[in-house]
Amino acid sequence: MPEENASIGRREDRDLQDRIIRHLTDANARSQAAALEYLDDSEAQRAERFSRFLARRYYRDRLSRGFRYSAKLVGPQNAADHVPDSPQFESMLDRCVLSSMATSRSVGELAVTRLIPFRHEAWWSELLEYERAFFLQLATSELKVLSKFPQRGTSAIVRTFEFDLPELLVCLRSDEIPTEASRRRVTLLFSRTHLGRVYVVEMDKPSAAVFDAIDGKTAVESISSLRSISDAETQRAFTTLTEIGAIVLPT
Repeated sequence: MPEENASIGRREDRDLQDRIIRHLTDANARSQAAALEYLDDSEAQRAERFSRFLARRYYRDRLSRGFRYSAKLVGPQNAADHVPDSPQFESMLDRCVLSSMATSRSVGELAVTRLIPFRHEAWWSELLEYERAFFLQLATSELKVLSKFPQRGTSAIVRTFEFDLPELLVCLRSDEIPTEASRRRVTLLFSRTHLGRVYVVEMDKPSAAVFDAIDGKTAVESISSLRSISDAETQRAFTTLTEIGAIVLPT
């Protein structure tokens, strides 16, 4: 009996910890009266302040890493990592779910809105779109609920650019600021593994076809017949896309 009681106690402790973590990271949870079961008014106010501090720190770090190229071009005083100090971010905290796709998308939009007026090169908006897609991988750790069909990763994004973004980024890494960038239509896939590793890869036709066919409703064995690609190409694409977190296969 003592061992059983200890096990029950540990489960109750873990449950309480999970509820407190959710309270600190999910504004929806903080709006529920159930929180009063384990937090008095004073504790609830401190938890609210800490949750906002936590969100600012989390997104400031991800914005700094996600928008690192544009930061070189607009100066530190105008960089994206100042977004958490803005009134728009403050109001967003009332509905913030830390590391969710919805909140990360809103933060990314605030960053692009902040940065877009600072430069006027033809490639500037595409650079910001690249950085926003990269930021979403850094800031989103929300997991998919597994189903019997393959699904796209929560933050997996495909973007087609009219400028040669890989070449542009090489220039910016070398502190070169081109007045013009090479025009080359390039399609990039941004994804994140469940361990948090971020990938940006140029899509080949088989991988693009497989990714495009994944809608959360189509079985693995049906995708090859829906697209004009061989079984071998389909399997290779499935393997690669799964390894980089772009798709989630059924268990």
